[in-house]
Amino acid sequence: MKKKIVWIVNEYNFPDAFKSRQTNLCRQLNLHGYDAYIISGSIKNKGGENVLSKGEKYRFVETDEAKGYFINTASYHRSYERVLVALQFQNNIWKLRNELPNPDVIVSDFAGLFGNVFLKWKKKYGTKVIYDILDLWPEGFVDMGYLKKNSPITKVLYNMEHKSYREADGIIFSFQGGRDYIVDKGWSKEKGGDVDTSDIGYLNNGIDLATVDKQKDECVLEDLDLDNNKFKVVYLGSISAFNGLDVLVETAKELQERNVEDVVFLIYGYGNQEERLKKMAQDYNLQNIKFKGVLDKKYAMNLLTRGNLNIFTFANTALLKYGVSPNKLFMYFASGKPVLSMIKPAYDLVESRKCGISVENNPTAVADAIIKMSKLPEEEYRLYCSNARTVAEEYDYGKLVNELIRIIERKR
Repeated sequence: MKKKIVWIVNEYNFPDAFKSRQTNLCRQLNLHGYDAYIISGSIKNKGGENVLSKGEKYRFVETDEAKGYFINTASYHRSYERVLVALQFQNNIWKLRNELPNPDVIVSDFAGLFGNVFLKWKKKYGTKVIYDILDLWPEGFVDMGYLKKNSPITKVLYNMEHKSYREADGIIFSFQGGRDYIVDKGWSKEKGGDVDTSDIGYLNNGIDLATVDKQKDECVLEDLDLDNNKFKVVYLGSISAFNGLDVLVETAKELQERNVEDVVFLIYGYGNQEERLKKMAQDYNLQNIKFKGVLDKKYAMNLLTRGNLNIFTFANTALLKYGVSPNKLFMYFASGKPVLSMIKPAYDLVESRKCGISVENNPTAVADAIIKMSKLPEEEYRLYCSNARTVAEEYDYGKLVNELIRIIERKR
């Protein structure tokens, strides 16, 4: 019997995608008897390097984890250029449709402006099109103030997003409130619209436990700050305005002013706010926070298991009512250490599964929570650790892929 060919489309960064949701789903589909490929642009998400040579239209790539195709796209350095590159990617992939394996199913992580091109395959070839929604777009830009809600261009973008949901063979959201979003927009059939929300998929981001557990033991991070006896509060990730790390610096200041000497903040990562935050800490003369710089991903799990409390931050936006599903949170859970979340979203796994504490995003609340966690009885602390690891086991991609398979095989 011929294997179903599945494209998992990730427009921007195939190299980084090889360590991502797309990689894990691609690998798992292949293990379940599908012929799955990642289809991606050729520009690395960070740095703008093109992995293809000039004039090279595409290239087949295969690793131990996944296989797929780079589609040549231009480099970009500004946000608006990234949008143009995404549009170029759509145009190029359509031109190459007769040179790539003809898909039975396309799973796109973008709908609307960046995803409607795949409806051409549905119309011309009968290809099943599934939208795997990781971010709400343009809603996220409206919420952050980059687009005006009622501007003509925003209305066009909403209409294109609506078309994706209306004509898709399947819709999957990586956060639990995806169906709520469609209902709130008035697009659902129950609200008089034309989008069937009776069987919307929910496929959270997750973790490949076998890989990260192996890395934890084999890739040991040499860092003396992890070997002291202080209560280590660890942040791992981007240092951008979106992550709101000002509150961590202010929390370190508050703890220092309270003469709490047994807590240290270790910040691993980089971003455009790093130097400003370093100066902020220096101006406050803080002795309890250290910016550790970029960390090779292979050391991430070893790092997280050696801290005492992992900090989760996110932009405090109206979209939190639909839930969140960042990859980092599941890395934190997999480490088997408690999480302190500086947001209180709907569908909050940290609180509902007792993996840690969620607090309001202000220095006093965060400081109080850190002190509380640092003074927990051993048995209570270990229960938080155990709960976190249990959640990670439930969200292993080997289990999560079953929801994608269900949507792929569902009869419409």
